[in-house]
Amino acid sequence: MSAKYLGACCALSFMMSAGPGIAVAEHHARTEPLRITVSCARYAWEGVIWDRPMGVFLDDLAAAGYSTERAYAIGQRVCRDERYVGDPEAMGEAMRAILVSEPPPRR
Repeated sequence: MSAKYLGACCALSFMMSAGPGIAVAEHHARTEPLRITVSCARYAWEGVIWDRPMGVFLDDLAAAGYSTERAYAIGQRVCRDERYVGDPEAMGEAMRAILVSEPPPRR
């Protein structure tokens, strides 16, 4: 199989509960756990030319309360950052930072 057709998928699931220690926009505190699966299509190239968020990642962001457009923008930001290639822990930390700095609107 040529490198052109080789693909890799990197996924990281984590739970995050927002409580008194986490600043949430509009001072809304989430008491239920928030589960987001960070899943990106990673391909054989060193760069992130074709990297993109997978459906499960976008679906989890939408279920958390982000609009479709915002979920896609967040997915692109996490999946297309070269610093996170091959480092699922860094991807998870990036998503946690986004949840704190830009929490989903309350539904």
